[in-house]
Amino acid sequence: MLPRVGSSCRPSLRTAMSPPAARAQLIAAQLSSSSSSSSSSSARPAASASSSTSPSSATPPPVEFEAVHALRRITLNRPKALNSLNEEMVDLVYSHLERIEASELANVVLIKGAGKHFCAGGDVVSLMKHLESEKTYKKASGFFHKEYRTNHLLATTPKPVVSFMTGVVFGGGVGMTGHGAFRVATETTQIAMPETKIGLFPDVGANFLLPRLDGQLGLYLGLTSFPLKGAATFFAGLATHYVPSERLPALEARLSELDVSATHETVNAAIEEFAADASELQQALANYPLVGPLRRAIDAIFSRPTAEAMVADLRKLEDGSLDLRKIVLAHDGEVDMSSLQRWARETREAIELRSPTSVKLTIKAIREGAKLSIDEVLTMDARIAAACCSPPVHPDFRTGVTDLLIHKRKPEEGQRPAWQPATLKEVSDEHIHRTFFASPPPFDNPSVPNLRLAQLRQSRPGQPLPPYKHSPHARWALPSERDVEKIVKGEDKGSDDYAVTAKEVVERLVRRSGGKVGVREKVEEVLRRKTVPADEQTIKWV
Repeated sequence: MLPRVGSSCRPSLRTAMSPPAARAQLIAAQLSSSSSSSSSSSARPAASASSSTSPSSATPPPVEFEAVHALRRITLNRPKALNSLNEEMVDLVYSHLERIEASELANVVLIKGAGKHFCAGGDVVSLMKHLESEKTYKKASGFFHKEYRTNHLLATTPKPVVSFMTGVVFGGGVGMTGHGAFRVATETTQIAMPETKIGLFPDVGANFLLPRLDGQLGLYLGLTSFPLKGAATFFAGLATHYVPSERLPALEARLSELDVSATHETVNAAIEEFAADASELQQALANYPLVGPLRRAIDAIFSRPTAEAMVADLRKLEDGSLDLRKIVLAHDGEVDMSSLQRWARETREAIELRSPTSVKLTIKAIREGAKLSIDEVLTMDARIAAACCSPPVHPDFRTGVTDLLIHKRKPEEGQRPAWQPATLKEVSDEHIHRTFFASPPPFDNPSVPNLRLAQLRQSRPGQPLPPYKHSPHARWALPSERDVEKIVKGEDKGSDDYAVTAKEVVERLVRRSGGKVGVREKVEEVLRRKTVPADEQTIKWV
């Protein structure tokens, strides 16, 4: 009998021992001391780069900066707007990151949000006034230009960057956190890329991040805006650590104790002191749905070559006519098909509500991004964003923001925006290529911004990271599905000609991670989903 989707086909997480007494005492000590440490540092005025805002001003700066020993704290400070990014905020963050990188007294960078949420994305509503006149299209495009340069600085700085991903982390918030070395999720975290809802595309370098998630998970998240919550962000690879939110003050105090000699390894070890233990992680992952047959359905359907084929397969799964051989394996047991069918219907409806142009654009951008370096992805994003900032070329961005964010119409009530074109069939691959990827572009207003990433890298002090296609920060996260596959297939360094057992795969990756909590749970889930029994307790990749 197969486990039911959404219940027993979730990860069978191992119950672990409670955290050691020494670790518990350390956390308690940090918690008790962090309040006094925080109050003493917060009593000092924040050093803001805003020349128009003094510490005594009635209006607080939209971004606050503070130095605590070698730690440099950056706080997004528009809590009433869920810290959504406007041009002033992007300018301030970029200029301070430049100064931090150049300073021999600064080391660890901490980025956080004021209030309950990190960042709800870019303030695209404020851009709409620039799309009302051809004379100001360039100003809208200029915002994306500045945002992508900031993403690039975060992606390539040699300084350890830590982000506290509390509350919502949408769109531009993913760009502000996703490229740094250390991304700390809590039980409050909710990550999503909602751009296709408003006629845009997953930008801010998400076309580098998403295709490097396991299987087709990144394309599924980018197309549907499905939100990952809490420990799911850690399990899926968008966070490097999972720390209960009550420990963040203690973790912040610990980071402030690190001096200029602290390395990425030092910072990782400091975060691990406060990370959830195995039993806490087990509880946090209890409702993670993207496993088993449902997760296989994502890989099977979103690997299809076209949007039309994806929608057709979702409809077949919905009505029970889809071939399930790649989705349900013999060892799954009983599968709750009604749950799979409900997921298929909701996913199809979500895609059909979106701009058909944005859907096809997103598929191509994510698949192209899988082959590109971080510099090339951000350059591609700038090219696409320029087209989106020209309403005659791509009207859906202005239509989507106006309908859904300004007039607040709810598409689930049947008020789908007036997308142009209105159907997937009307959007050709040639149109997508010519409009968003061809060089030179078929428009000159706005012109495509030149990010000058190579020149900027050369002018930066220190040793910024060179362009990379595989993130050097991936080692701080849980192992990928590909890491597991290489061991099972004998392609991993140190593998021999002998088949392996599931236990051997798990133990090798646990040892390699230094015992990182979550590795065992992640590897066991991948093995249940992607392998079948072979001879003498060994396993075979399917």
